[in-house]
Amino acid sequence: MAKHRFVIEGQAFEVDVHARYGDHADVSVNGARYRVEHAQVATAPVKVAAAVSALGAQARSSARVSSAAGELRAPMAGLVLRYAASVGDQVVRGQPLLVLDAMKMENTLGAPADGVVDELAVKPGTTVLQGALLARVRV
Repeated sequence: MAKHRFVIEGQAFEVDVHARYGDHADVSVNGARYRVEHAQVATAPVKVAAAVSALGAQARSSARVSSAAGELRAPMAGLVLRYAASVGDQVVRGQPLLVLDAMKMENTLGAPADGVVDELAVKPGTTVLQGALLARVRV
């Protein structure tokens, strides 16, 4: 497994290349696993850098766009430590929903709206990028 560290627009990305298959590669970016596709033949670091750049841009773009009503998205990259609610639980806006570890600080994220927890999108122990969907609350 090849390990790389990229800094894109000031944000650090730890990238592990697990396997390469022709025009695809299996990579982990800050702990989250992806299958990436590349259009041109180049050396592996260039392929991975392009994929990481695209993922980072997508995450930053998603974070700038308002979440749909009831969606809780990651305000920053981090590690989901634990949930404070379960699917089916009734919650009120601001009630602790999950704990996200970012830069060695635990951040408690509250429910985005009053309602019922419909989905917990990632498992505890998952590293997410900024803008990633974490949970949905049915309003």
